[in-house]
Amino acid sequence: MARSDDEGDYVARAHEVGLTEIAIVDFAPFLSGDALGRRRTARAIAEACHEIGFFYLTNHGVPAEAIADVRAQSEAFFNLAPAERAKSAATPDWYRGWMDLSKVGLSSRSREIESYRIQTDHPWVGDQDAKTRHLYAPNRWPPGMPAFQQKATAYFEWMTRLAAHLRRAFALGLGLAEDRFEPYYANPLYQLTLLHYGSVDAADAAAVNSTPHTDEGPFTILWQDAVGGLEVKRRDGVWIAAPPIEDAFVINIGDMMMWWSNGRYLSNLHKVRNTSGRERYSIPFFANPDGEAIIAPLPEFVAEDGEARYPPAHVAQRMMQFAPKDVRAS
Repeated sequence: MARSDDEGDYVARAHEVGLTEIAIVDFAPFLSGDALGRRRTARAIAEACHEIGFFYLTNHGVPAEAIADVRAQSEAFFNLAPAERAKSAATPDWYRGWMDLSKVGLSSRSREIESYRIQTDHPWVGDQDAKTRHLYAPNRWPPGMPAFQQKATAYFEWMTRLAAHLRRAFALGLGLAEDRFEPYYANPLYQLTLLHYGSVDAADAAAVNSTPHTDEGPFTILWQDAVGGLEVKRRDGVWIAAPPIEDAFVINIGDMMMWWSNGRYLSNLHKVRNTSGRERYSIPFFANPDGEAIIAPLPEFVAEDGEARYPPAHVAQRMMQFAPKDVRAS
């Protein structure tokens, strides 16, 4: 994940622009199985991924009830007293569960945000790097909230299915076989994060909830509530708002997909600035590959371009940067 240290990226106010700035892709033709519909949808996705790295996805097949259920459980958890939330707090060696990100010093400007992290359960085996062992710890769940685990697990499963369809669309859009990315997903380290944002001072130009950054994994599936606050940087340097669209996910390309494509798909800077005066909830699903996978520009593109524009990266080792030494939840 890349973070921006450019002062301009923090203080830039997002322009309210027409929704044509970020493509709206109807996924129904891809899910239908029709070959022509799949190719057309993949081309539309590829164009958006090249131009800005973001698009809205409609008719994605995830039931509205599943989204509403996990959203309700997220709000119920974040409405617990701090002492109750702390019972499922993450630790440096068990980095799943609740984190009060405004307390951990990830950035002096990252504030008014807390999260709950859930990941795929994979057993750690002894021949893996011991330094990445915490990535394979089992999920922790808030005590006394059985519905939280049930609804979050159900939503996780829906995201797993959608992610599998999307990576086939990404491959097809790049002119590759649909199953080109499948070998990287034998034991994926998928991550579901429930996020709760407070409101920051609209008068403070540098106040943000999450700092300008790119996502580390190949792509992210984001549900955001009606409050808004997501902002995206265009290729020309202008920041624009990415407001919520009812019944649509926001999909964005992350660093690893940009590396695979040797730069054909853009992993783009984005941030969250909630100045609404209300609480904001969002739920990103990070479609991370197998922890032991090595991500590098695909040879098909290296041969075409004459060079690999990005160095190889080990997935689990890259994900270690998300394990701060201090995960206090007080």
